[in-house]
Amino acid sequence: MKKMLILCGAALALAVVVSSRSEAKVVGPPAVAWKDMTFAQKRAYMKTAVTPKMKTVFQAFDAETFKTFNCETCHGKDAADKKYKMPGADVKPLPSTPEAFQAKLKTEAKWPKFTEFMSKEVEPAMGKLLDVPVFDPKHPVEGAFGCAKCHRLEKP
Repeated sequence: MKKMLILCGAALALAVVVSSRSEAKVVGPPAVAWKDMTFAQKRAYMKTAVTPKMKTVFQAFDAETFKTFNCETCHGKDAADKKYKMPGADVKPLPSTPEAFQAKLKTEAKWPKFTEFMSKEVEPAMGKLLDVPVFDPKHPVEGAFGCAKCHRLEKP
């Protein structure tokens, strides 16, 4: 009987530890600034806050193209190997000058639609999730969220 009570007590203690770990609060902006978060905190926040929100945003825009939405969508196929550093190698690079960007808008059929989506949906959503301002070329602010946070820029 005594062994049974000890085993039950041990099982209960283990259940409490496992339960408290799985229910641990995920921290993120604005409570903890993105730049101050540890890798583990960032990963947990991305998994529980960023990915579900951005999956909804991207799939509402184009359900077929973004049918599969996960870490690789933005971070690239080698995401884990490069510790999720951005910009992602598989994300389409963008022209590095306003003139080159405007030229692409005129010559690439999908660019206007994607540019509007990115500027009106993605940038504001990510800015809010990371608690940083959205990049404004007329009033640049250090740390603002903009195109170059996810896209590499082509060499001029």
